[in-house]
Amino acid sequence: MNYETFFAMLWQDYIEIAPQAQKIHDLFTGLGETVINDHVAFRTFSDSAIDLEHLQSVILAMGYTLQEHYTFEQKKLIARSYSHPDPDVPRIFVSELMRHLLSEKSQRILQSVVAQIDPGAVDGPEIFARGRLWQPITAADYDTLSDESEYAAWLVSMGLRVNHFTVSLNHLQSLTDMQQVIDLLQQHQFPINQAGGAIKGLPTDLLVQSSTMADQTEMTFSCGQTRTVPTCFYEFAMRYKNADGQLFDGFIANNADKIFESTHRS
Repeated sequence: MNYETFFAMLWQDYIEIAPQAQKIHDLFTGLGETVINDHVAFRTFSDSAIDLEHLQSVILAMGYTLQEHYTFEQKKLIARSYSHPDPDVPRIFVSELMRHLLSEKSQRILQSVVAQIDPGAVDGPEIFARGRLWQPITAADYDTLSDESEYAAWLVSMGLRVNHFTVSLNHLQSLTDMQQVIDLLQQHQFPINQAGGAIKGLPTDLLVQSSTMADQTEMTFSCGQTRTVPTCFYEFAMRYKNADGQLFDGFIANNADKIFESTHRS
């Protein structure tokens, strides 16, 4: 699968559960902009058939190079970012929940989830749009996970699929200021992630980001109960040049920590 087909597959899956993304994309193109994707992000479980080590082999096979490692101690996550030699190909960011750092109760719930994943599940790029590879859990177990880790609750309900696409402000012609983008989105009633402020990062950090709050959907759990759960969101990024005149190509952990909160139920 070439990267054009890969990202087209991801986009189709994404807009089906995050219709705001298509609306925002259309809003930008309606203003004469060409929307270019800066990066996509995924979430996964440690010590599983779909952990970072398994997924990395697929990413590298698509021509990507491992870029950087990240740690998010409070959220009990690690992450890796990947870049492609073709600058027009979006970056990939994959985070992983360290299951062994959660409470014993949450660990037991998640162990029952990952035990259902086919050991050979990672068989190509299609894995990144497979969604849930396990049966739904109970609503009570979902609430238990959500109370401890919104990340875990999101991953159990949504599965392995793109968590968000990211509009590159560097490629826009008129919407080149992050506050301008936020103002436009708020005018059209799109909720903005306010964790750490609507704008995450400073130009001196070389990366400034913002995001919407995730869309929501109704999910039926194994017990028959339903919950309104968050799906996916849309991000916006502006990159700046370093002292050598090179555009910053990585990610800022403090920014990413706040972007994760775009899928909080509240």
